[in-house]
Amino acid sequence: MKIDFKIAVLLAVICFLGGIFVVPYQLNSMKVLLPEQFEMAMNSIAIPFPFLVLLSAIQLTVIAFIAAYIGVKLSRKTRLSLPILDALFKKEAIRIDKTGVILAILFGVMTSIIIIGADRFYYQYEIEVIGQNEPQFSLLGLIASVLYGGVFEEVLTRLFFMSLLVWIMIILFRKSSSTLNSAFYWVAIILAAALFAAGHLPATEVLFGELNTTIIIRSFLLNGIGGIFFGYLYWKRGIEYAILSHMFTHIATQLLFIPLFY
Repeated sequence: MKIDFKIAVLLAVICFLGGIFVVPYQLNSMKVLLPEQFEMAMNSIAIPFPFLVLLSAIQLTVIAFIAAYIGVKLSRKTRLSLPILDALFKKEAIRIDKTGVILAILFGVMTSIIIIGADRFYYQYEIEVIGQNEPQFSLLGLIASVLYGGVFEEVLTRLFFMSLLVWIMIILFRKSSSTLNSAFYWVAIILAAALFAAGHLPATEVLFGELNTTIIIRSFLLNGIGGIFFGYLYWKRGIEYAILSHMFTHIATQLLFIPLFY
């Protein structure tokens, strides 16, 4: 279906832009938090830095396109939707779900305050690295997190993986999408959120130098709570509202709660 291909291309292009910003942001963060590891990483890079950024962005784009294309196909088999993207490429009137927008912003802000508040009022006293490094506003970080986190992570985790989980359950339990009850969607939402949280563990280990019980619980709590909100929005409103909510998590973090709490 040509529409599915076009949707995948659009999402992949946005992810390409995210890839352009995310590598410089990650290296800049490493320079601040892990200066020794940063020096080692920079010394080990055998290709020009701009080429490294472009190569990483292209790799991200390919992954995003494949995940998006398969995810769109699966969404159509599982009663999950892409209302705005479908209307855009079908050249139909785009109807914005006002309740969906409000929920997306609300869930994004809630996720942000949970993440920042947990570190500010609890985890900085439990994990030394957090207490030693206060977060600072970063325009580069804002752009990278909105494009990479808001789009790529939602394409991969919600559009692809959550849709895949629902489709697998349809096959395993011999259901049709019309007879699938809400419990199956909740299982997919929670599993996708857990996968999203688990995917952050390697980076968390690099950041903190270890993985202990407190650090693992923090990773699953702070990365998983948003995933549940975003998964619910994908199920009830459409992937666009999950993406919007994820974006607002980072916008609220950078523009509201970092200045407010720090």
